[in-house]
Amino acid sequence: MTPDPSPWPPRIIAWAVVLAALPLWEVLRRLGGVSPLLMPPLREIAVALLEALRGGALAEQVLTSLGFILAGAAIALVLALTAVLLSASLRSVAVIMRILGALLHPLPGIVLLPVIVLWAGIGPAAVLVVIVHSVFWPVLTNLQAGYSAIPLTWRLVARNYRLGGLGYLVRIALPATAPYLLAGLRIAWARAWRALISAEMLFGSVSGSGGLGWFIHSRRVFMDTAGLFAGIVTVMAVGSLVETVVFRVAEDRTIRRWGMTL
Repeated sequence: MTPDPSPWPPRIIAWAVVLAALPLWEVLRRLGGVSPLLMPPLREIAVALLEALRGGALAEQVLTSLGFILAGAAIALVLALTAVLLSASLRSVAVIMRILGALLHPLPGIVLLPVIVLWAGIGPAAVLVVIVHSVFWPVLTNLQAGYSAIPLTWRLVARNYRLGGLGYLVRIALPATAPYLLAGLRIAWARAWRALISAEMLFGSVSGSGGLGWFIHSRRVFMDTAGLFAGIVTVMAVGSLVETVVFRVAEDRTIRRWGMTL
């Protein structure tokens, strides 16, 4: 017999665990006699976060990082869609993409940074290359799986209604592959967010105000540990917000509305 589900949503439980763990930080810091430079009090972290938000610099840097993510994701999505369409039409392209995927998909974007620095220098182009690499492969893999999983019945219906080209993509392929695409974008978002923060911390400021990674890097250089942890909290908060809000809205507007999930 399946146990009764918990009356509390999983996200509320997760946040309750996080909030319950906060006092543990203070207990460990005080009992262990740890220097505030290593483990600042929670109050100082909160003050540093509020000051950064009040000044507007942190919000601007978050928007800069998200702008890089959106630009790189858009480029990667176009490339992935093109690769899937070519793979569906040309067997040779499908074989090549399968081989490249096996070689490059497991490769973390951060590993490519030394090569990217040689080829693209240190700047926005290098960061975009890292993001495109991080987004392209999971999106491509999931789109290929979704396209291959289109039911034969749907294909026959499209043939009977003489749907081809754009009509087939919009009415058949897009609804059928939407769950796979969103799953790929979830994976791609996590990979791209980590790669972006790492690249910004390594490259430094690659734009006018720098991104969130630059905010963390600059706080580390000046031994502003409270500000550093405030930046880490912001990274987690933005990641959680995108995961729980943006993707949920996308699911409600697409696969749930189209009846693609139970």
